[in-house]
Amino acid sequence: MFGYAVPVDMTLSGADAAAYRGYYCETCHQLRDCYGVMSAIIVSYEMTFASILLNSVSSDGVDVQEPRAGPLCVLRHASRRTGLLRKLAAYSVLVTNNDLIDDRLDGATVKTNLGLLWMNHSIERARRDFPEYDRLIMDGYAGLREKEAAGCSDPVEMGYASAASMVGVMRLMNGEEWTPVLERLFLNLGAWVYIMDAIDDLDEDHEKGQYNPFLAGASEFNGARNFVTSNIYTISDAVRTVVGEIQSAYSELRPSMVRNTGICDNIVYQGIPTTVRLVMDGRSRMKPTLTDMIGGKVNRTIGSQF
Repeated sequence: MFGYAVPVDMTLSGADAAAYRGYYCETCHQLRDCYGVMSAIIVSYEMTFASILLNSVSSDGVDVQEPRAGPLCVLRHASRRTGLLRKLAAYSVLVTNNDLIDDRLDGATVKTNLGLLWMNHSIERARRDFPEYDRLIMDGYAGLREKEAAGCSDPVEMGYASAASMVGVMRLMNGEEWTPVLERLFLNLGAWVYIMDAIDDLDEDHEKGQYNPFLAGASEFNGARNFVTSNIYTISDAVRTVVGEIQSAYSELRPSMVRNTGICDNIVYQGIPTTVRLVMDGRSRMKPTLTDMIGGKVNRTIGSQF
């Protein structure tokens, strides 16, 4: 998944901004310690948000302070070691493997094979550590490809199908602490990311003849901006459905959170709506993850798998 779940920096307090940077860096260091330096480049804002949120409600949760500045930060070790953080790191590696395989099936053979080679050690180790996560991810991916092959044109349905494996892993990861409200929140967060990515990829998917739920069955296409304008009600309805569910589920979860409410409030109520406007305007803030760099998408970002 790409990096869409970001805070609005200018409205974060100084303490919340420092904590957010701390969780982002700690996420990177967890990947580096558990699965090697190469894995650290896959850190995304979605994974950071998941870490912040789950650390806010889990008995295994921890506070993370602002990281120390300095050169070669990626070579530093994690300052916190918990089962939750390690599990999130493994999940991120396995999802990246899935994304690279998906790219290879879509034709990005040479560059994707190089990415799989770079990540091979990390992927194999994560598989050994959490084989059940890998099974859930691959089963979910197979189901999603079936829906794509059938030409499903409902972006919300496809979003939920895309998020299903993530929810399965999160349910397993959190055990007895997993709740229906967490399930609803993560299901809709995953669906929202899928929909944002589908809007972001309209031009590329049309050019390459690749599946996109918004293009499935579309009679004409004259560029992403024109397409969004012409289909604004349909697209807005899909986005509004999942964003409304995210915010509703979060409002139910919030009273049980013991930390990080300022950061999460910012992301859910300000960051997500801001990202929606940017994506629909064609001004995405997607972070250049490993699959983006391999696929040549770095120029699409201004700096923002789970």
